[in-house]
Amino acid sequence: MAAVALSRRPAIVAGLVAVLIALGALPGVPGAASAVGAAGWAPGDPTALTSTASPSVVATGRPTTFAGRLTDAATSAPLAGLPVDLEAQDATGGWTVVATLTTDADGQLTSSQVPPSTTVYRVHHGAAGSAEESVSPPVTVRVKVLTAAPSRLAVPVGRIVTVRGVLGGPGGRGVRLEQGDFNGWHSVAQTTSLADGSFAFSVEPTAPGFWTWRVVHDADAGGPEGTVWLPRVDAFRLHTYAVTTRGTVRADPTAFRALVAATYADPRGWLRAHHRFREVRHGGAFTVVLAQPRTMRSFSSTCSSAYSCRIGRYVVINAARWVHGSPYFTGSLLDYRQMVIDHETGHWLGLGHAYCRRTGALAPVMQQQSKGMQGCRPNPWPLPREIRAVRAH
Repeated sequence: MAAVALSRRPAIVAGLVAVLIALGALPGVPGAASAVGAAGWAPGDPTALTSTASPSVVATGRPTTFAGRLTDAATSAPLAGLPVDLEAQDATGGWTVVATLTTDADGQLTSSQVPPSTTVYRVHHGAAGSAEESVSPPVTVRVKVLTAAPSRLAVPVGRIVTVRGVLGGPGGRGVRLEQGDFNGWHSVAQTTSLADGSFAFSVEPTAPGFWTWRVVHDADAGGPEGTVWLPRVDAFRLHTYAVTTRGTVRADPTAFRALVAATYADPRGWLRAHHRFREVRHGGAFTVVLAQPRTMRSFSSTCSSAYSCRIGRYVVINAARWVHGSPYFTGSLLDYRQMVIDHETGHWLGLGHAYCRRTGALAPVMQQQSKGMQGCRPNPWPLPREIRAVRAH
């Protein structure tokens, strides 16, 4: 029995020493973390690090925030109260400490930095070559001389678009807004940056279409030149419309209203011509009517009880055609309904009838497909040439 007890003493002593070292209680022995948090982790055990930078692209002189997390490599449990170095890569490929951080209760760390130029960063814990050492994957923060963005990417014609940006370096430096077209780029506005580098332009698209701008800063004593190409902005005509019925109709008015709205919102439709539509309860620029066949002539003597028509502000859909389609239209009933909405609305937008140009081709939406396909294939959506024709109105 005595021999057994003596054989256990070295293990007991070793365990006690390990506990004292972990608590930092032995003089002259570097103490382990006082609050590592992860059960079962001890100094010298492997760790793991992650890191991110947000934003990853900044203007000169603007900050980015680094975030990371230190965990036990075996259990992924957070390690609290441990030192972590934020390091930047230098011109030789080496690493320089730019900040020393301490992980919080969840193993998290954060640091706000202003990169002097495009820089690669990483976070690093533990002595080099030790089992405890961990290094995060590198994160690149790009520094741009100039940043800019429009306030919106789609806007009704005549509404203001604000272009805001930041120019790195001292304030009071010149920036200009240029507009692009088929003849190249030409200046439309100029301003100077404020003390914090910010600037803004206000521009007003005057016609439907895609508008393209860029912001330019010429090289000066405050820094190099810079150019930012902005995403194109869709300037559109906004049309309001109401939906109603006339006479006795068997179709569901709610379903009719929903399909009208869906057709107008479909990117295959008149949306491509920079026309958008918004339903209103009453009034509006025009009215879409689901009409009983016998009421069609109440809109105009030129309307037929057999087909749909457009008269003045009224886009009139024949309820019989809506329910049954047309025997001459060889597509689906859904295609027919979308076609007749787009066709009659195309008249309201100013287009006349079109004709099949080639056997087997898609029919123009402005072709009278209810009366015959003329050798073309059924098609509910405007063709490119019809989109161009509407833009020209």
